Amino acid sequence: MVRLSKSSAKAPQSPNCTQKKAARKKGSATPKVVLADIQKCKDLGIETHLQANNTRANYAGHVRRGQQWLASYFKTPAISESERGDIASDDLLIPMPSSPASFDMHSDNDAHDDPAFKDAFDRIPNRCSHKALALFMSLKGFHENLSKTTVESIRSALRRCGTCRGDGDTYRGKWHFDEVRRRWEGNPADSADVYDVLSSIKHKASAEGGNRTHSMAMTKDYMDRVLRWHQAACPLEIALHMIEKTMSGAQPSDLHLDFETRKQLTQHLEQIALAASGWTLWTRCDLCFELIKLQRKDIMLDVTMLDGVLKSYLANETLTMSDRASYFEIFLSNRKGWQKKVDKGQWEVDLRSNHYKIYPRPEMLACDNFFWMLVWIKWLEFFHYGRTLHPNDFLFPVMGANSVVHPGQPISHDTVQKWINESTAGAGILGNFSTHCFRRGGAQYWFMFAPVGQRWTLAKVRWWGGWAEGEHRDTLVRYLLDELHAYETDYSDALAPISRGADVSLASEHALARPASTEELRMVHASVAADVNCLRNDISSVNNSLHSLTNVVVQAACTTATALQHPDSSRFSVVSDLSCTETPSPPYAPPVGGVSITAVSAQPLILSRPVASKIATSHSIHVKASSPSARITSRQLPTPGLVIPRVPVLRPNGTTNPKTKSWKDIVTHWLVGDPDQGLTTPLKDWPREWYQGANRQFASKYHQRATIALEFINQYDSNEARFLAAYPEAELGHTQLLKAVNKACTARGERVSRTK
Repeated sequence: MVRLSKSSAKAPQSPNCTQKKAARKKGSATPKVVLADIQKCKDLGIETHLQANNTRANYAGHVRRGQQWLASYFKTPAISESERGDIASDDLLIPMPSSPASFDMHSDNDAHDDPAFKDAFDRIPNRCSHKALALFMSLKGFHENLSKTTVESIRSALRRCGTCRGDGDTYRGKWHFDEVRRRWEGNPADSADVYDVLSSIKHKASAEGGNRTHSMAMTKDYMDRVLRWHQAACPLEIALHMIEKTMSGAQPSDLHLDFETRKQLTQHLEQIALAASGWTLWTRCDLCFELIKLQRKDIMLDVTMLDGVLKSYLANETLTMSDRASYFEIFLSNRKGWQKKVDKGQWEVDLRSNHYKIYPRPEMLACDNFFWMLVWIKWLEFFHYGRTLHPNDFLFPVMGANSVVHPGQPISHDTVQKWINESTAGAGILGNFSTHCFRRGGAQYWFMFAPVGQRWTLAKVRWWGGWAEGEHRDTLVRYLLDELHAYETDYSDALAPISRGADVSLASEHALARPASTEELRMVHASVAADVNCLRNDISSVNNSLHSLTNVVVQAACTTATALQHPDSSRFSVVSDLSCTETPSPPYAPPVGGVSITAVSAQPLILSRPVASKIATSHSIHVKASSPSARITSRQLPTPGLVIPRVPVLRPNGTTNPKTKSWKDIVTHWLVGDPDQGLTTPLKDWPREWYQGANRQFASKYHQRATIALEFINQYDSNEARFLAAYPEAELGHTQLLKAVNKACTARGERVSRTK
């Protein structure tokens, strides 16, 4: 058998085959383009999903401020990319002295003389990055006296968002000089200088920590007192009764709710619902927007079933076991910390985290999130929107100065803080309460102060509060264990006859469960015997008083009989007819027909049946004001569901459109509308009765929007370039633009200014 050579074994190739191979070679460049796109996709994915949106925005702000601070010290223009590359090459490739100490030519005092110092906060760190970061943290912590939390956030921002992304693991880990590669590696935020500054700021905060600024806990007792203040300041019974009547088939327009009453009830009901939700869900109302950005789509509820439970609430009926087992579910999509669970591989667990089932709690009315959330939703649907809530409607919307509720805009953190300050001051509660007070109060109650047998374990507390596994040593200690330690080491009652023994069991729970001792029973018997003796003395005193009063009555009767036997007209005065005397009217009682809330501070908060008559549908409701005189108003309510959105428009992520785009939003509202902001009908299609008469509060804003929109459409034929050339004020916002347009209309004779 003859073996063929490799060259002879190959068959002759046809020209077509050669062309196909050439085509394949020519097309081999395609994967390079695809890989480049994948690299961009990777960078974008890391940028978008590595941190939460709010965290990423806060970190970017710290990095930007650091770069601006650094640039303010150098008046010369920034170095070019080629020069920057030369500096980077000097840092990484040129042989350096044998030790990091000798490599660092400049001391801390003249480090800014190094040419690389001005670029210390660029994307790629250089030999001066750790010194610049230490100086920036010192400025904020020592000179500007910012909190240690802010300084820690600055370090984290420059560690994660600005200076830590290099090639692979080059800029991760401890900051050090690599003798082999002759370059600086690691993360500048992990340098010794930065750690020293951070530790010093923490020590400074501890030394000056005599006045603690963190929020006090909103305890259950405080919640009860705040609810009583709401009751005294606002007739909540009216709202509850009107919701009950509407759920029974009555039309909201038939109840004749006046304008001022609705405004007052809306303000207080929103505050109560927000407080109950925060206390139950332990949410943060700060920049994390966990609660105030809650939308209707985040609540899953069976309207048919829950309406029956709410009717039982409003009718003051005892809830059955089936009613007590009903619930709705809330999903906190903005809850902080869910990324940590994903990082730890808890993907399946994360499918149920941030989902909370809310059950009725009628025995805790002030903290009953189930009741107040349903009441608040019904109030919005019946007496503001005239419709059911849309999925993107915020549950805690902002109410404008004209008392119009904007479903597409949530309330702000400052508004929540203002409400807390107002309610605590009104209830006479002293202390520093921030938006974290509900989170602290709810967590401490269920861990320490709930009735025996109902207290939660630490694992349940950690899950419900959304804390990560590794946070039990710091955050949980701050929220729970510090308070518990202070309680258990409080010996101020050491001289008490019966010690509570707080250090024996968790929150001295044993004192409630252990049997009474002989000494304690003897003390109780002595106390009861003393009370009985006092009662006997009081009864004896009452008997003596009655005996004396009887003698006086008998003596008066004898005197009267003697006088009748010898009448003398001069001894009698004329008594006027009782029918001529004006009978004083009884004190005002809110005319309700379904539910009232007792306002006696010494009694527990319960729903009780009313004793007054029902609301007369043919008359307006009079509001019981906090002042002695009641406020009566005849102003009619506007048409439900009408709203003219604010500008600049608030985006769904919590940011607002720039002022330069406000005029475009106005034109869009005029021509198209904005269903996400509640404007389902474009302004150009509004009938006159929607901004006149009872709806006159919309008139001014409507005509302002019409002036700008029609100027753009009619005078400039919707030509954006011509419009902006004529009105450069549009870059300053819609207010300045409106002034300019009005001035132009006056010059054309289309508008007559009012004489002042």
